[in-house]
Formats: sequence, C-alpha cells, structure tokens
Amino acid sequence: MEEIMLFPLSSIVLPEGKMKLRIFEPRYKRMVAECSKANSGFGMCLFDSKIKPNANPLSEFGTWVKIVDFESLSDGLLGITVVGIKRFAIHKVRVEYDGLRRAKVEWQPSWPTESIGDAQMFLSHHLQNLYKEFPQIGELYPHRFFDDASWVAQRWLELLPLSNQQFDALSQHEDCHRALAFLTQTIETYND
Repeated sequence: MEEIMLFPLSSIVLPEGKMKLRIFEPRYKRMVAECSKANSGFGMCLFDSKIKPNANPLSEFGTWVKIVDFESLSDGLLGITVVGIKRFAIHKVRVEYDGLRRAKVEWQPSWPTESIGDAQMFLSHHLQNLYKEFPQIGELYPHRFFDDASWVAQRWLELLPLSNQQFDALSQHEDCHRALAFLTQTIETYND
C-alpha cells in the first residue's frame, strides 16, 4: 500500500474529471508545495461535516489527482486545477501536526470504457445541456466523451451532492453499471 496526502471536500472528482480548487489553509498550501516539489499528486475524498462525533467523516474511496494548472485568484488566494487519475480505497488515515491527513491506500481499477446504452442516452443529453447552461463547468472539458457510459456516469457523480455512504456504495464496484442505475433513477425522479 502507498501513503498519500488527502484533500477532503464536500464534492469529488473522478478519473478523467477536472476541478478548480481554491487553496487557503496552511496545511493545503504545504500539500500543494510538496506535490510541486515531488511532481506528484494527492488524494481527494468526500468529507461529511455532519457525521456524528467519533465517526469517520471521510469516504472510504477517493481519487488520486494531479495538478495541471496554477493561478493567482483575484482575492489573492492560490487557485489550482486538478485532473483525476486513478481511484483508491482508504485503509488507514493519520493526521499530521497541522491537520493534514495522510492515508494508506489501495489502488482500484478504473471503470472500463463502454458504449452508452439507449436506456441511458438521456443522461448523456442532459449532461450536454448542463455544460451549455453552465459553461464554466463545460469549459473544463475540451474533450468530451458523451458516448462513453463510464465517462458520463463519473461526470454526473461529480456534479451531484452525494453522501459518503452513497459515494462509497457506488465506488466499490469495478464498472459503472450500479452508478448508471442510480443516476437513471435520480435524474428521472428529478425531471418528473
């Protein structure tokens, strides 16, 4: 198992996904500096602040990401853009002096590419419309794979407000089928 730095958030990025982050806490500035120095990445996982005391606020799964862009934001903060590289399962977490978490992780296989079926085609169409309606999200993806069920499922999971339990239940599988079933039910319900 490998040990990686963790950046827990209320949202997630998955393989091939991109996200812009604002870095302001000293522990995460240190994390970014260490990643830059080592030409390495860090892990992102979900963080649930509403978890009961003494319960684990972190998801059991996450994504290892690499920094692909830096910028100075108008408020003086550091902005970074990350891209999801590979999935992992968290086995053991330790917390350093400044609150930065490091986790022993086991790498998980990426969901295989597969053609999107007719029954899920509406997920692809709705995602395309969402990127048109919110160009700041769509501009992260100059290359879009709306015909790939895994790519579409992962982009939707990044956008939806998932609980740790929901995310972990979907992430434990080796393909996108369970996620597609969940998304089909969720988005059809929302559109009714």
